[in-house]
Amino acid sequence: METIKPKFFFEGNELILGYPGVPPLSRQAFSFQIPHFAITALVGLNGSGKSTLIHGLIGERVVLQGQLKCFDKPINSFSSRELSELVAIVPQETVFPGNLKVRHVLSFSQLGRAGLFGKLPVFDAASIPYIVSAMELTPLLQKRLGEISSGERQRVFLARAILQHSKIIVLDEPTNHLDLKASRAFWNALTKARALNSMDILISTHDLNFVKEQCDWVLALSEGQLLFNGTKESFFEEKWDEKLVDSP
Repeated sequence: METIKPKFFFEGNELILGYPGVPPLSRQAFSFQIPHFAITALVGLNGSGKSTLIHGLIGERVVLQGQLKCFDKPINSFSSRELSELVAIVPQETVFPGNLKVRHVLSFSQLGRAGLFGKLPVFDAASIPYIVSAMELTPLLQKRLGEISSGERQRVFLARAILQHSKIIVLDEPTNHLDLKASRAFWNALTKARALNSMDILISTHDLNFVKEQCDWVLALSEGQLLFNGTKESFFEEKWDEKLVDSP
Protein backbone atom coordinates (compact mmCIF):
# COMPACT_ATOMS: atom_id res chain seq x y z
CA MET A 1 0.00 0.00 0.00
CA GLU A 2 1.29 3.46 -0.90
CA THR A 3 2.23 5.61 2.07
CA ILE A 4 0.31 8.89 2.22
CA LYS A 5 2.66 11.78 2.85
CA PRO A 6 1.49 14.07 5.67
CA LYS A 7 0.69 17.62 4.59
CA PHE A 8 2.74 20.40 6.11
CA PHE A 9 1.87 24.05 5.88
CA PHE A 10 5.36 25.29 6.82
CA GLU A 11 8.72 23.58 6.31
CA GLY A 12 12.35 24.57 6.67
CA ASN A 13 15.18 22.66 5.05
CA GLU A 14 18.81 23.09 6.19
CA LEU A 15 18.17 26.63 7.39
CA ILE A 16 20.59 29.22 8.65
CA LEU A 17 18.76 32.41 9.62
CA GLY A 18 19.97 35.97 9.92
CA TYR A 19 20.11 39.36 8.25
CA PRO A 20 22.48 40.59 5.55
CA GLY A 21 25.64 42.24 6.84
CA VAL A 22 25.58 40.73 10.33
CA PRO A 23 26.62 37.29 11.66
CA PRO A 24 23.91 34.59 11.44
CA LEU A 25 21.97 33.58 14.53
CA SER A 26 23.79 30.24 14.33
CA ARG A 27 26.13 28.57 11.85
CA GLN A 28 24.47 25.21 12.47
CA ALA A 29 21.67 24.51 9.98
CA PHE A 30 18.34 23.00 11.05
CA SER A 31 15.19 21.60 9.44
CA PHE A 32 11.60 21.37 10.68
CA GLN A 33 8.03 20.61 9.60
CA ILE A 34 4.74 21.99 10.94
CA PRO A 35 1.59 19.94 10.20
CA HIS A 36 -1.48 21.26 8.42
CA PHE A 37 -4.62 22.09 10.47
CA ALA A 38 -2.79 22.49 13.78
CA ILE A 39 -2.23 25.14 16.40
CA THR A 40 1.55 25.33 16.56
CA ALA A 41 3.47 27.07 19.32
CA LEU A 42 6.76 28.72 18.41
CA VAL A 43 8.68 28.92 21.68
CA GLY A 44 12.14 29.91 22.89
CA LEU A 45 13.94 32.45 25.03
CA ASN A 46 14.35 36.01 23.80
CA GLY A 47 16.91 36.10 20.99
CA SER A 48 16.30 32.47 20.01
CA GLY A 49 15.19 33.35 16.47
CA LYS A 50 11.39 33.19 16.77
CA SER A 51 10.71 36.61 15.27
CA THR A 52 13.31 36.04 12.55
CA LEU A 53 11.56 32.83 11.50
CA ILE A 54 8.21 34.64 11.43
CA HIS A 55 9.75 37.35 9.25
CA GLY A 56 10.76 34.58 6.85
CA LEU A 57 7.18 33.30 6.66
CA ILE A 58 5.93 36.72 5.57
CA GLY A 59 8.56 37.01 2.85
CA GLU A 60 11.40 38.96 4.44
CA ARG A 61 14.89 37.92 3.33
CA VAL A 62 16.20 36.25 6.47
CA VAL A 63 17.22 32.88 5.02
CA LEU A 64 21.01 32.91 4.60
CA GLN A 65 21.12 29.21 3.70
CA GLY A 66 18.51 26.57 2.94
CA GLN A 67 14.87 26.97 2.00
CA LEU A 68 11.55 27.85 3.60
CA LYS A 69 8.39 26.37 2.09
CA CYS A 70 4.70 27.08 2.60
CA PHE A 71 2.31 24.38 1.37
CA ASP A 72 5.26 22.76 -0.44
CA LYS A 73 6.04 25.96 -2.37
CA PRO A 74 9.19 28.02 -1.72
CA ILE A 75 8.33 31.21 0.16
CA ASN A 76 10.47 33.31 -2.17
CA SER A 77 8.34 32.20 -5.14
CA PHE A 78 5.20 33.90 -3.77
CA SER A 79 4.41 37.46 -4.81
CA SER A 80 3.84 40.04 -2.07
CA ARG A 81 0.11 40.01 -2.82
CA GLU A 82 -0.07 36.21 -2.72
CA LEU A 83 1.63 36.17 0.68
CA SER A 84 -0.62 38.92 2.04
CA GLU A 85 -3.67 36.89 1.02
CA LEU A 86 -2.20 33.65 2.38
CA VAL A 87 -0.93 34.90 5.76
CA ALA A 88 -2.58 37.25 8.27
CA ILE A 89 -0.45 38.68 11.09
CA VAL A 90 -1.39 39.68 14.63
CA PRO A 91 1.70 41.44 16.09
CA GLN A 92 2.45 42.28 19.72
CA GLU A 93 1.19 45.80 19.14
CA THR A 94 -0.65 47.38 16.22
CA VAL A 95 -0.56 51.13 15.69
CA PHE A 96 -3.94 52.61 14.75
CA PRO A 97 -5.49 56.07 15.21
CA GLY A 98 -7.19 56.13 18.60
CA ASN A 99 -10.33 57.75 17.17
CA LEU A 100 -10.94 54.86 14.75
CA LYS A 101 -14.06 52.84 15.57
CA VAL A 102 -13.89 49.09 16.05
CA ARG A 103 -16.32 48.42 13.20
CA HIS A 104 -14.08 50.38 10.85
CA VAL A 105 -11.03 48.34 11.87
CA LEU A 106 -12.95 45.15 11.08
CA SER A 107 -13.97 46.49 7.68
CA PHE A 108 -10.27 46.92 6.84
CA SER A 109 -10.04 43.12 6.74
CA GLN A 110 -11.42 43.37 3.19
CA LEU A 111 -8.99 46.04 2.03
CA GLY A 112 -6.62 43.60 0.30
CA ARG A 113 -9.43 42.01 -1.68
CA ALA A 114 -10.96 45.34 -2.67
CA GLY A 115 -7.70 46.39 -4.35
CA LEU A 116 -5.99 49.77 -4.41
CA PHE A 117 -8.92 51.62 -5.98
CA GLY A 118 -11.73 49.28 -5.02
CA LYS A 119 -14.59 50.32 -2.80
CA LEU A 120 -14.22 49.14 0.78
CA PRO A 121 -17.37 47.24 1.81
CA VAL A 122 -19.38 48.54 4.72
CA PHE A 123 -18.88 46.31 7.74
CA ASP A 124 -22.07 44.51 8.68
CA ALA A 125 -21.81 42.71 12.02
CA ALA A 126 -25.08 40.87 11.31
CA SER A 127 -23.45 39.04 8.39
CA ILE A 128 -20.70 37.53 10.58
CA PRO A 129 -22.27 37.14 14.02
CA TYR A 130 -20.15 34.08 14.84
CA ILE A 131 -16.91 36.09 14.75
CA VAL A 132 -18.28 39.12 16.58
CA SER A 133 -19.81 36.86 19.22
CA ALA A 134 -16.76 34.60 19.61
CA MET A 135 -14.49 37.62 20.06
CA GLU A 136 -17.04 39.24 22.44
CA LEU A 137 -16.94 42.39 20.32
CA THR A 138 -20.62 43.26 20.00
CA PRO A 139 -20.55 45.88 22.82
CA LEU A 140 -17.39 47.40 21.31
CA LEU A 141 -18.40 47.91 17.67
CA GLN A 142 -19.29 51.60 18.06
CA LYS A 143 -16.41 52.39 20.42
CA ARG A 144 -13.13 53.96 19.38
CA LEU A 145 -9.81 52.16 19.79
CA GLY A 146 -8.65 54.77 22.29
CA GLU A 147 -11.66 54.01 24.50
CA ILE A 148 -11.07 50.28 24.96
CA SER A 149 -8.42 48.26 26.83
CA SER A 150 -5.28 46.79 25.28
CA GLY A 151 -6.73 43.29 25.67
CA GLU A 152 -9.91 44.29 23.86
CA ARG A 153 -7.84 45.87 21.08
CA GLN A 154 -5.90 42.63 20.61
CA ARG A 155 -9.21 40.75 20.22
CA VAL A 156 -10.26 43.32 17.59
CA PHE A 157 -7.03 42.78 15.64
CA LEU A 158 -7.43 39.00 15.93
CA ALA A 159 -10.96 39.28 14.52
CA ARG A 160 -9.69 41.46 11.69
CA ALA A 161 -7.05 38.81 10.83
CA ILE A 162 -9.66 36.03 10.84
CA LEU A 163 -11.99 38.06 8.61
CA GLN A 164 -9.26 38.29 5.98
CA HIS A 165 -10.03 34.59 5.31
CA SER A 166 -6.33 33.80 5.10
CA LYS A 167 -5.22 30.18 5.30
CA ILE A 168 -2.64 30.98 7.97
CA ILE A 169 -2.76 33.25 11.01
CA VAL A 170 0.54 34.14 12.64
CA LEU A 171 0.53 35.66 16.12
CA ASP A 172 3.79 37.19 17.36
CA GLU A 173 3.59 37.15 21.17
CA PRO A 174 0.08 38.69 21.08
CA THR A 175 -0.38 38.63 24.88
CA ASN A 176 3.08 39.92 25.77
CA HIS A 177 1.77 43.21 27.17
CA LEU A 178 -1.52 41.92 28.60
CA ASP A 179 -2.36 41.07 32.18
CA LEU A 180 -3.49 37.56 33.14
CA LYS A 181 -7.21 38.25 32.75
CA ALA A 182 -6.82 39.91 29.34
CA SER A 183 -4.48 37.13 28.18
CA ARG A 184 -6.99 34.47 29.13
CA ALA A 185 -9.79 36.32 27.31
CA PHE A 186 -7.61 36.55 24.21
CA TRP A 187 -6.72 32.83 24.22
CA ASN A 188 -10.37 31.91 24.76
CA ALA A 189 -11.37 34.08 21.79
CA LEU A 190 -8.72 32.44 19.63
CA THR A 191 -9.81 28.88 20.43
CA LYS A 192 -13.48 29.75 19.82
CA ALA A 193 -12.67 31.33 16.49
CA ARG A 194 -10.49 28.42 15.45
CA ALA A 195 -13.35 26.01 16.15
CA LEU A 196 -15.44 27.97 13.64
CA ASN A 197 -12.79 28.41 10.96
CA SER A 198 -10.48 25.98 9.20
CA MET A 199 -7.04 27.58 9.37
CA ASP A 200 -3.46 26.97 10.40
CA ILE A 201 -2.25 28.94 13.42
CA LEU A 202 1.35 29.67 14.36
CA ILE A 203 1.82 31.42 17.71
CA SER A 204 5.07 32.79 19.08
CA THR A 205 4.51 32.77 22.83
CA HIS A 206 6.08 32.46 26.28
CA ASP A 207 2.77 31.27 27.76
CA LEU A 208 3.52 27.57 28.29
CA ASN A 209 0.20 27.05 30.08
CA PHE A 210 -1.62 27.95 26.87
CA VAL A 211 0.74 25.70 24.89
CA LYS A 212 -0.08 22.77 27.20
CA GLU A 213 -3.83 23.40 27.14
CA GLN A 214 -4.56 24.32 23.53
CA CYS A 215 -1.69 23.71 21.11
CA ASP A 216 -1.11 20.60 18.99
CA TRP A 217 2.50 21.01 17.90
CA VAL A 218 5.61 22.75 19.26
CA LEU A 219 8.58 24.24 17.45
CA ALA A 220 11.24 25.33 19.95
CA LEU A 221 14.33 27.35 19.05
CA SER A 222 17.47 28.18 21.01
CA GLU A 223 20.13 30.63 19.80
CA GLY A 224 19.10 30.20 16.17
CA GLN A 225 19.09 26.40 16.36
CA LEU A 226 16.35 23.79 16.58
CA LEU A 227 15.67 22.62 20.13
CA PHE A 228 12.49 20.60 19.53
CA ASN A 229 9.97 19.92 16.73
CA GLY A 230 7.10 17.59 17.51
CA THR A 231 3.83 17.02 19.33
CA LYS A 232 2.82 19.01 22.38
CA GLU A 233 2.60 15.79 24.38
CA SER A 234 6.22 14.83 23.63
CA PHE A 235 7.42 18.35 24.37
CA PHE A 236 6.11 18.26 27.94
CA GLU A 237 6.69 14.54 28.61
CA GLU A 238 10.36 14.94 27.68
CA LYS A 239 10.54 18.14 29.79
CA TRP A 240 11.81 20.37 27.01
CA ASP A 241 9.85 23.20 28.64
CA GLU A 242 12.40 23.19 31.48
CA LYS A 243 15.07 24.28 29.01
CA LEU A 244 13.11 27.45 28.27
CA VAL A 245 13.80 29.07 31.62
CA ASP A 246 16.40 31.83 31.89
CA SER A 247 19.46 30.93 33.93
CA PRO A 248 19.84 32.94 37.17
